[in-house]
Amino acid sequence: MSKPLASSLLEVRHTLHQVLIRVDANGDGFIDKDELFFVLDRVGTFKKARWSNLHETLDKLLAGLDTNCDGFVDIQEFLDWVLLDKSQVHPSQTLQTKHVFLSAEDEARMERIALFDLEAEENHDILTQAGLGDLTDPKRLLLSVGSSSTQAYDALGLSLSVPTGTKVANDASFREFCKIIKHVGVPYEQILLINSIGYLLEPCDPVLVGLGELARRIGGAARRFHEALAEAFPEAQTRVYNRAKDPQTKRYKFPQLLNDFSLSLTKVSRASEGCGLPPGVLDFQPDVIVDWGGTSYKVFLNGKRIGTEVMDANAYLCEGGFLRRERLPEAIREIEASVLALLQREEVDSPANKKVLIAQTGKARELAMHEERMCKKLSCTD
Repeated sequence: MSKPLASSLLEVRHTLHQVLIRVDANGDGFIDKDELFFVLDRVGTFKKARWSNLHETLDKLLAGLDTNCDGFVDIQEFLDWVLLDKSQVHPSQTLQTKHVFLSAEDEARMERIALFDLEAEENHDILTQAGLGDLTDPKRLLLSVGSSSTQAYDALGLSLSVPTGTKVANDASFREFCKIIKHVGVPYEQILLINSIGYLLEPCDPVLVGLGELARRIGGAARRFHEALAEAFPEAQTRVYNRAKDPQTKRYKFPQLLNDFSLSLTKVSRASEGCGLPPGVLDFQPDVIVDWGGTSYKVFLNGKRIGTEVMDANAYLCEGGFLRRERLPEAIREIEASVLALLQREEVDSPANKKVLIAQTGKARELAMHEERMCKKLSCTD
């Protein structure tokens, strides 16, 4: 007689727990990037898959696995991810799914709302602790520098975006971007660069490092940003907010400003036009939000992140400077299977009836927007 399913699952969980204890090489009860890299490399994962940026992918995966948002990935959280069983999803189960390429403008607007409205109190405290004063200081310009795009906003309502970042260089576009901001006419005294550019700093660095100092130290993206900003705003103090993690605690060494547009996405069920989402998305009224960036996607239910999966859109959908749209349906089916499995794990009633919004950003979004601009340009010349 076969063992009951529950008993078998307990045995599997126990076995995996013993394996993960061995993966946890330093015995601190948590899984870090080096430990994850070692085990995946040993089983040949990196030989089987294409990775556009391996270490960034691992960073995002580990951040996504931290479902209780305490800054750690403990063995229990890792087990929940490993045991997510998509094979139990029946082919007849379908979701009402809407996929959108979230425009850079919408992303910037939603980031600003998250920073200045949804998480204003906590962000004010973080800035005060860093010695930067009030969140509502009108003479501070915030630049959210990602890997492929940069968003700018201030306390007066500025919300702009440009397709250049730490890994995508578009110097002419960024200089034009700076000119537009300068023409707004606000005499900025302080420019604060946050998010991905903060990964260029070290745990031994203070919470704030001058952009000029960072540019001299490592060059590359830091130098490009420094030169353009020094030209446009020569009198402003320009600093980078540290995003390094303490090697001992595996937490951010300094509390991070909360401006992730996912925070706005998860409020969509209660949103009005002020949330920053396009009207078509508001009308859809999704139950589940999937935030799909470059290398992974996060799944939210009722404002709570319930899972993260690796799916590298940069490698799968982007090829030779073109968007492979014919591959998108297969990717969406894979995401739907993961979402259904996650909903079943959360014991959600009638999971197949849920509406799912997949909001895509990153390189795939930039290529999609470029295609749209080219199509409009061609239609105007006809």
